[in-house]
Amino acid sequence: MVLVALLTFLLIDFAPGGYLDDLATNPEISAESIARMRTQFGLDLPFYRKFWRWTTSIAAGDFGYSFVYQRPVKQLIAERILNTILLNIVALTLAWGVGLALGIGAAAARGSPVDWAIGSATAILQACPGVIVAVMLLALAARLGLPIGGLTAGDPGAANAGVLDRVRHLLMPATAIALVWLPAIARHMRAALVAALDAPYNVLGARARGIGPWRLLLVHALREALAPLSTLFGLSLSAILSASLVVEVVMSWPGIGQLAYDAVFKRDVFLVVDLVQLSAILLLVGNAVSDLLLRRLDPRTAGA
Repeated sequence: MVLVALLTFLLIDFAPGGYLDDLATNPEISAESIARMRTQFGLDLPFYRKFWRWTTSIAAGDFGYSFVYQRPVKQLIAERILNTILLNIVALTLAWGVGLALGIGAAAARGSPVDWAIGSATAILQACPGVIVAVMLLALAARLGLPIGGLTAGDPGAANAGVLDRVRHLLMPATAIALVWLPAIARHMRAALVAALDAPYNVLGARARGIGPWRLLLVHALREALAPLSTLFGLSLSAILSASLVVEVVMSWPGIGQLAYDAVFKRDVFLVVDLVQLSAILLLVGNAVSDLLLRRLDPRTAGA
Protein backbone atom coordinates (compact mmCIF):
# COMPACT_ATOMS: atom_id res chain seq x y z
CA MET A 1 0.00 0.00 0.00
CA VAL A 2 2.88 2.37 0.81
CA LEU A 3 4.59 1.63 -2.52
CA VAL A 4 1.32 2.14 -4.43
CA ALA A 5 0.82 5.56 -2.84
CA LEU A 6 4.45 6.60 -3.38
CA LEU A 7 4.36 5.51 -7.02
CA THR A 8 1.08 7.37 -7.56
CA PHE A 9 2.60 10.62 -6.29
CA LEU A 10 5.65 10.06 -8.49
CA LEU A 11 3.55 9.49 -11.64
CA ILE A 12 1.41 12.56 -10.90
CA ASP A 13 4.62 14.60 -10.56
CA PHE A 14 5.81 13.34 -13.96
CA ALA A 15 2.51 14.25 -15.64
CA PRO A 16 2.57 17.68 -17.30
CA GLY A 17 0.41 20.49 -15.92
CA GLY A 18 -1.97 20.36 -12.99
CA TYR A 19 -5.26 21.64 -11.63
CA LEU A 20 -3.77 24.96 -10.52
CA ASP A 21 -2.16 25.45 -13.96
CA ASP A 22 -5.59 25.25 -15.52
CA LEU A 23 -6.95 27.54 -12.82
CA ALA A 24 -4.22 30.10 -13.58
CA THR A 25 -5.69 30.64 -17.06
CA ASN A 26 -8.77 32.22 -15.43
CA PRO A 27 -8.19 36.00 -15.50
CA GLU A 28 -10.44 36.48 -12.46
CA ILE A 29 -8.02 34.54 -10.22
CA SER A 30 -4.85 36.37 -9.25
CA ALA A 31 -1.36 34.87 -9.38
CA GLU A 32 -1.04 35.51 -5.63
CA SER A 33 -4.11 33.32 -4.95
CA ILE A 34 -2.69 30.52 -7.11
CA ALA A 35 0.68 30.73 -5.29
CA ARG A 36 -1.07 30.70 -1.91
CA MET A 37 -3.07 27.59 -2.81
CA ARG A 38 0.05 25.87 -4.13
CA THR A 39 1.83 26.47 -0.82
CA GLN A 40 -1.22 25.67 1.32
CA PHE A 41 -1.72 22.21 -0.18
CA GLY A 42 1.98 21.46 -0.64
CA LEU A 43 1.75 21.22 -4.42
CA ASP A 44 5.11 22.97 -4.79
CA LEU A 45 6.86 20.18 -2.85
CA PRO A 46 8.71 17.19 -4.42
CA PHE A 47 6.70 13.98 -4.64
CA TYR A 48 8.28 12.30 -1.59
CA ARG A 49 7.44 15.26 0.64
CA LYS A 50 3.87 15.30 -0.71
CA PHE A 51 3.72 11.61 0.11
CA TRP A 52 4.95 12.24 3.66
CA ARG A 53 2.40 15.02 4.27
CA TRP A 54 -0.36 12.83 2.88
CA THR A 55 0.72 9.89 5.08
CA THR A 56 0.68 11.98 8.26
CA SER A 57 -2.73 13.43 7.39
CA ILE A 58 -4.12 9.92 6.71
CA ALA A 59 -2.84 8.82 10.14
CA ALA A 60 -4.82 11.71 11.64
CA GLY A 61 -7.99 10.70 9.75
CA ASP A 62 -7.73 13.45 7.12
CA PHE A 63 -7.90 12.03 3.58
CA GLY A 64 -7.17 15.34 1.88
CA TYR A 65 -9.17 17.96 0.04
CA SER A 66 -10.64 17.88 -3.45
CA PHE A 67 -9.81 20.98 -5.50
CA VAL A 68 -12.45 20.25 -8.12
CA TYR A 69 -15.36 19.55 -5.77
CA GLN A 70 -14.17 21.96 -3.04
CA ARG A 71 -14.90 19.34 -0.39
CA PRO A 72 -13.01 16.82 1.79
CA VAL A 73 -12.20 13.62 -0.10
CA LYS A 74 -13.62 11.48 2.71
CA GLN A 75 -17.06 13.00 2.22
CA LEU A 76 -16.99 12.48 -1.55
CA ILE A 77 -16.03 8.81 -1.28
CA ALA A 78 -18.54 8.16 1.53
CA GLU A 79 -21.39 9.63 -0.57
CA ARG A 80 -20.63 7.58 -3.68
CA ILE A 81 -19.17 4.27 -2.58
CA LEU A 82 -22.54 2.76 -1.67
CA ASN A 83 -23.82 3.48 -5.20
CA THR A 84 -20.87 1.61 -6.71
CA ILE A 85 -21.27 -1.29 -4.27
CA LEU A 86 -25.00 -1.56 -5.06
CA LEU A 87 -24.35 -1.50 -8.81
CA ASN A 88 -21.63 -4.15 -8.66
CA ILE A 89 -23.49 -6.46 -6.26
CA VAL A 90 -26.45 -6.57 -8.65
CA ALA A 91 -24.19 -6.90 -11.71
CA LEU A 92 -21.99 -9.66 -10.25
CA THR A 93 -25.02 -11.59 -8.98
CA LEU A 94 -26.50 -11.46 -12.48
CA ALA A 95 -23.18 -12.30 -14.17
CA TRP A 96 -22.39 -15.25 -11.92
CA GLY A 97 -25.93 -16.63 -12.02
CA VAL A 98 -26.26 -16.54 -15.81
CA GLY A 99 -22.58 -17.34 -16.43
CA LEU A 100 -22.63 -20.49 -14.31
CA ALA A 101 -25.88 -21.63 -15.96
CA LEU A 102 -24.42 -21.12 -19.45
CA GLY A 103 -21.18 -22.87 -18.51
CA ILE A 104 -23.04 -25.86 -17.08
CA GLY A 105 -25.30 -25.99 -20.15
CA ALA A 106 -22.32 -25.89 -22.53
CA ALA A 107 -20.50 -28.62 -20.61
CA ALA A 108 -23.62 -30.81 -20.50
CA ALA A 109 -24.09 -30.44 -24.28
CA ARG A 110 -20.38 -30.68 -25.11
CA GLY A 111 -19.77 -30.87 -28.86
CA SER A 112 -23.39 -30.06 -29.75
CA PRO A 113 -24.82 -26.97 -31.52
CA VAL A 114 -25.85 -25.64 -28.09
CA ASP A 115 -22.23 -25.78 -26.91
CA TRP A 116 -21.09 -24.10 -30.14
CA ALA A 117 -23.71 -21.34 -29.84
CA ILE A 118 -22.81 -20.58 -26.21
CA GLY A 119 -19.10 -20.61 -27.03
CA SER A 120 -19.57 -18.30 -30.01
CA ALA A 121 -21.77 -15.83 -28.11
CA THR A 122 -19.41 -15.64 -25.14
CA ALA A 123 -16.38 -15.25 -27.43
CA ILE A 124 -18.02 -12.29 -29.21
CA LEU A 125 -18.97 -10.69 -25.89
CA GLN A 126 -15.48 -11.23 -24.49
CA ALA A 127 -13.93 -9.53 -27.52
CA CYS A 128 -16.30 -6.56 -27.32
CA PRO A 129 -14.92 -3.61 -25.27
CA GLY A 130 -16.95 -2.61 -22.24
CA VAL A 131 -17.47 0.91 -23.56
CA ILE A 132 -19.11 -0.46 -26.72
CA VAL A 133 -21.43 -2.67 -24.66
CA ALA A 134 -22.39 0.33 -22.49
CA VAL A 135 -23.08 2.58 -25.49
CA MET A 136 -25.20 -0.09 -27.21
CA LEU A 137 -27.26 -0.63 -24.06
CA LEU A 138 -27.61 3.11 -23.68
CA ALA A 139 -29.08 3.32 -27.19
CA LEU A 140 -31.39 0.40 -26.40
CA ALA A 141 -32.54 2.07 -23.18
CA ALA A 142 -33.44 5.24 -25.09
CA ARG A 143 -35.57 3.21 -27.51
CA LEU A 144 -37.29 1.28 -24.70
CA GLY A 145 -38.03 4.40 -22.70
CA LEU A 146 -35.73 3.39 -19.83
CA PRO A 147 -33.62 5.94 -17.92
CA ILE A 148 -30.30 6.72 -19.61
CA GLY A 149 -28.46 8.19 -16.64
CA GLY A 150 -28.42 8.93 -12.94
CA LEU A 151 -29.64 7.00 -9.92
CA THR A 152 -33.25 8.20 -9.60
CA ALA A 153 -35.64 10.46 -11.46
CA GLY A 154 -36.42 12.45 -8.31
CA ASP A 155 -40.17 11.85 -8.65
CA PRO A 156 -41.55 10.27 -5.45
CA GLY A 157 -44.90 9.21 -6.94
CA ALA A 158 -46.51 6.29 -5.15
CA ALA A 159 -45.25 4.68 -1.97
CA ASN A 160 -43.04 2.18 -3.81
CA ALA A 161 -42.10 4.47 -6.69
CA GLY A 162 -38.68 5.14 -5.18
CA VAL A 163 -37.72 1.47 -5.28
CA LEU A 164 -39.14 0.91 -8.77
CA ASP A 165 -37.46 4.05 -10.04
CA ARG A 166 -34.10 2.96 -8.68
CA VAL A 167 -34.51 -0.50 -10.22
CA ARG A 168 -35.23 1.06 -13.63
CA HIS A 169 -32.13 3.26 -13.37
CA LEU A 170 -30.06 0.30 -12.19
CA LEU A 171 -31.14 -2.11 -14.93
CA MET A 172 -28.93 -1.00 -17.84
CA PRO A 173 -25.71 -0.20 -15.91
CA ALA A 174 -25.90 -3.52 -14.05
CA THR A 175 -26.56 -5.39 -17.31
CA ALA A 176 -23.56 -3.71 -18.96
CA ILE A 177 -21.19 -4.74 -16.16
CA ALA A 178 -22.70 -8.24 -16.06
CA LEU A 179 -22.08 -8.66 -19.80
CA VAL A 180 -18.42 -7.76 -19.25
CA TRP A 181 -17.95 -10.52 -16.65
CA LEU A 182 -20.37 -13.13 -18.00
CA PRO A 183 -18.22 -14.53 -20.88
CA ALA A 184 -15.20 -15.24 -18.65
CA ILE A 185 -17.40 -16.89 -16.00
CA ALA A 186 -19.23 -19.08 -18.54
CA ARG A 187 -16.05 -20.16 -20.33
CA HIS A 188 -14.22 -20.88 -17.06
CA MET A 189 -17.19 -22.88 -15.80
CA ARG A 190 -17.32 -24.97 -18.96
CA ALA A 191 -13.57 -25.61 -19.02
CA ALA A 192 -13.52 -26.57 -15.32
CA LEU A 193 -16.49 -28.93 -15.70
CA VAL A 194 -15.05 -30.59 -18.80
CA ALA A 195 -11.73 -31.09 -17.01
CA ALA A 196 -13.55 -32.56 -13.99
CA LEU A 197 -15.64 -34.88 -16.16
CA ASP A 198 -12.50 -36.19 -17.89
CA ALA A 199 -10.46 -36.55 -14.68
CA PRO A 200 -9.16 -40.11 -14.08
CA TYR A 201 -10.45 -40.12 -10.51
CA ASN A 202 -13.68 -39.42 -8.60
CA VAL A 203 -15.93 -38.54 -11.58
CA LEU A 204 -14.84 -41.51 -13.71
CA GLY A 205 -15.25 -43.72 -10.65
CA ALA A 206 -18.74 -42.31 -10.07
CA ARG A 207 -19.60 -43.00 -13.70
CA ALA A 208 -18.38 -46.57 -13.31
CA ARG A 209 -20.69 -46.99 -10.32
CA GLY A 210 -23.67 -46.19 -12.54
CA ILE A 211 -24.42 -42.67 -11.35
CA GLY A 212 -26.68 -40.79 -13.80
CA PRO A 213 -25.29 -38.05 -16.08
CA TRP A 214 -27.09 -35.12 -14.44
CA ARG A 215 -26.14 -36.12 -10.91
CA LEU A 216 -22.62 -36.73 -12.15
CA LEU A 217 -22.50 -33.23 -13.65
CA LEU A 218 -24.29 -31.21 -10.96
CA VAL A 219 -22.89 -32.97 -7.89
CA HIS A 220 -19.56 -34.67 -8.54
CA ALA A 221 -18.14 -32.63 -11.43
CA LEU A 222 -19.47 -29.29 -10.17
CA ARG A 223 -17.86 -29.82 -6.77
CA GLU A 224 -14.50 -30.43 -8.45
CA ALA A 225 -14.95 -27.42 -10.77
CA LEU A 226 -15.65 -24.84 -8.05
CA ALA A 227 -12.04 -24.64 -6.81
CA PRO A 228 -10.61 -23.18 -10.07
CA LEU A 229 -13.47 -20.64 -10.14
CA SER A 230 -12.54 -19.23 -6.72
CA THR A 231 -9.70 -17.21 -8.26
CA LEU A 232 -12.05 -15.64 -10.81
CA PHE A 233 -14.55 -14.81 -8.06
CA GLY A 234 -11.85 -13.02 -6.07
CA LEU A 235 -10.78 -11.15 -9.20
CA SER A 236 -14.35 -9.98 -9.80
CA LEU A 237 -14.46 -8.59 -6.26
CA SER A 238 -11.09 -6.87 -6.56
CA ALA A 239 -12.09 -5.21 -9.84
CA ILE A 240 -15.26 -3.58 -8.46
CA LEU A 241 -13.84 -0.10 -9.02
CA SER A 242 -12.07 -0.62 -12.34
CA ALA A 243 -14.72 -2.83 -13.97
CA SER A 244 -17.54 -0.35 -13.42
CA LEU A 245 -15.55 2.82 -14.22
CA VAL A 246 -16.36 2.92 -17.94
CA VAL A 247 -20.01 1.99 -17.40
CA GLU A 248 -20.47 4.61 -14.69
CA VAL A 249 -19.00 7.31 -16.93
CA VAL A 250 -20.99 6.36 -20.04
CA MET A 251 -24.26 5.89 -18.16
CA SER A 252 -23.76 8.79 -15.69
CA TRP A 253 -24.00 6.55 -12.64
CA PRO A 254 -23.01 8.59 -9.55
CA GLY A 255 -20.44 6.20 -8.15
CA ILE A 256 -16.73 5.91 -7.42
CA GLY A 257 -15.88 5.12 -11.05
CA GLN A 258 -17.22 8.42 -12.35
CA LEU A 259 -15.48 10.20 -9.48
CA ALA A 260 -12.16 8.56 -10.43
CA TYR A 261 -12.60 9.56 -14.09
CA ASP A 262 -13.19 13.21 -13.17
CA ALA A 263 -10.30 13.19 -10.68
CA VAL A 264 -7.79 11.90 -13.25
CA PHE A 265 -8.78 14.19 -16.09
CA LYS A 266 -9.03 17.26 -13.86
CA ARG A 267 -5.81 16.29 -12.02
CA ASP A 268 -7.33 16.38 -8.56
CA VAL A 269 -4.17 15.07 -6.84
CA PHE A 270 -5.36 13.90 -3.42
CA LEU A 271 -8.60 12.46 -4.75
CA VAL A 272 -6.62 10.44 -7.32
CA VAL A 273 -4.24 9.08 -4.67
CA ASP A 274 -7.06 8.09 -2.31
CA LEU A 275 -9.01 6.34 -5.08
CA VAL A 276 -5.92 4.44 -6.22
CA GLN A 277 -5.42 3.34 -2.61
CA LEU A 278 -9.06 2.21 -2.48
CA SER A 279 -8.51 0.16 -5.64
CA ALA A 280 -5.39 -1.42 -4.10
CA ILE A 281 -7.34 -2.32 -0.95
CA LEU A 282 -10.02 -4.00 -3.08
CA LEU A 283 -7.30 -5.98 -4.86
CA LEU A 284 -5.94 -7.22 -1.52
CA VAL A 285 -9.45 -8.10 -0.31
CA GLY A 286 -10.23 -9.96 -3.55
CA ASN A 287 -7.01 -11.99 -3.33
CA ALA A 288 -7.70 -12.82 0.32
CA VAL A 289 -11.24 -13.98 -0.53
CA SER A 290 -9.85 -16.15 -3.35
CA ASP A 291 -7.34 -17.79 -1.02
CA LEU A 292 -9.95 -18.45 1.66
CA LEU A 293 -12.41 -19.92 -0.85
CA LEU A 294 -9.72 -22.11 -2.39
CA ARG A 295 -8.68 -23.35 1.05
CA ARG A 296 -12.32 -24.14 1.87
CA LEU A 297 -13.07 -25.86 -1.44
CA ASP A 298 -9.77 -27.70 -1.76
CA PRO A 299 -8.23 -28.58 1.65
CA ARG A 300 -5.13 -29.91 -0.16
CA THR A 301 -4.01 -26.28 -0.65
CA ALA A 302 -3.96 -25.59 3.11
CA GLY A 303 -0.35 -26.67 3.46
CA ALA A 304 0.82 -25.07 0.20
